[in-house]
Amino acid sequence: MSGKKLNVGPSPIWRKDGWIAIDHKPSRVDQPTILGDASNIPLDDKSCSIIFCSHVFEHIPHYKLEQILLEFNRVLEKNGTVRILTPDLYVIAKAYVEKDKEMFDKLISEDENVRTDLGLGGTFMNFIVSPGQDTALFNKSLTEFIGGYAHVYLYDFEMLKTLFEKYGFKAEQKKFCESTIPDFSEPLHVESMDPIWIDLNKEFFNKHNFVHSYNEKEGKYETNFAITGFDRDPAASLIIEATKIDDVNELNILDKRGYSYSKSLLDDKDFRLKTKIITSTSKILEDELEG
Repeated sequence: MSGKKLNVGPSPIWRKDGWIAIDHKPSRVDQPTILGDASNIPLDDKSCSIIFCSHVFEHIPHYKLEQILLEFNRVLEKNGTVRILTPDLYVIAKAYVEKDKEMFDKLISEDENVRTDLGLGGTFMNFIVSPGQDTALFNKSLTEFIGGYAHVYLYDFEMLKTLFEKYGFKAEQKKFCESTIPDFSEPLHVESMDPIWIDLNKEFFNKHNFVHSYNEKEGKYETNFAITGFDRDPAASLIIEATKIDDVNELNILDKRGYSYSKSLLDDKDFRLKTKIITSTSKILEDELEG
């Protein structure tokens, strides 16, 4: 395989020789990074041999994920590999149903931002839907901003296997750092430390005097370290490697009934007009700000 190695959404403090990144935030550690969108990757057809994508799928509205899988197919060469990690719906739901506090302690140690004030049910739901800045929710009239979201959807293996197969891939579930690709034997870790997985939480940062926080006065993040490597969060993560078998060129998000539920609001002409005005205005403002 001689194509590019692409990390989709790695964070601005990740870097790895021989890899390029695509993210909506510029790198703060001199990693070659394409500023862009995973559903519209500005690379040539079949130009990549490997794609890695860790803990991104849960931030993507599920009806948009298929566009991203189609784009992965486009930029990957034949027999190229996609490796993805995302919170495992089965593992987290099983822990909730069984009231497995020990497992929840592991999950919270890996992601200390999840909600804990509403008991196990609140923590379970916060893995599925969580506050953040990736997706904005408005009311139907588009007159009221309701909130911002980070996580918006979770998957189990069967769900993602079905979607990968739909878009020309053969998918296989993997264990933590298990792969025939040597790069993926290296877990995510701080660049200056041994390549072993340690929960990257506040306790870890404080112990090693690492700074990774937002300075409200300066209006920017402050960081004194970089991260490198790949797999993370072994307790929570569903890990899949998918091999590209066929070229797929068309998006088909209709369900078996031929119903595209994700676009049904656009059948309302008033909503459609409001959406057109808002998106047009937003694009003009973005161009002005970037200029």
